[in-house]
Amino acid sequence: MVEQRTHKPRVGGSIPSTATISLAGLMLAIACSACSILNPPPALRPPLPANGCKPSIVSQRNQAGIALYKERRLEAAKAEFLAAVANGPKCAEAHYNLGLALTYLGEKEEAKEHFLEAANLAPGNQVIWDSPALHPYGEPQKEKKASKSAAEQAPGAFGNRGRLGGY
Repeated sequence: MVEQRTHKPRVGGSIPSTATISLAGLMLAIACSACSILNPPPALRPPLPANGCKPSIVSQRNQAGIALYKERRLEAAKAEFLAAVANGPKCAEAHYNLGLALTYLGEKEEAKEHFLEAANLAPGNQVIWDSPALHPYGEPQKEKKASKSAAEQAPGAFGNRGRLGGY
């Protein structure tokens, strides 16, 4: 007499198949790509070519920095722009581009210095002066007027009574 064995399912579920694992991986990949489509990284402001800067190594390093910047390889772009500024400290475009890279890297104070230097080196360059990247730092060539104190503005105003010009 032969005993007939029946297959009993395991208690607690079954082992997931390879197809189930692959499907889960595919769903995760789709979800991640959907996140990047729905929340793309912020657009980078366009850098400026340094065609007129001397010596020619300045333009070459600046162009290399621009290529890296467009690929969002900001640390490498920063290094190229630093080299361009070192070789051509009077190149406004190199300072401007370095300021852009530093801004996106979160180095705001150093970026501010290079934006202001770019504006000072290129007073007629409307792209630099009108750039949204430079707006937070004001207009470097305009002197700020000294503001008058409250007493100078209104000698008889509240708080100045009893003083010269008061009630």
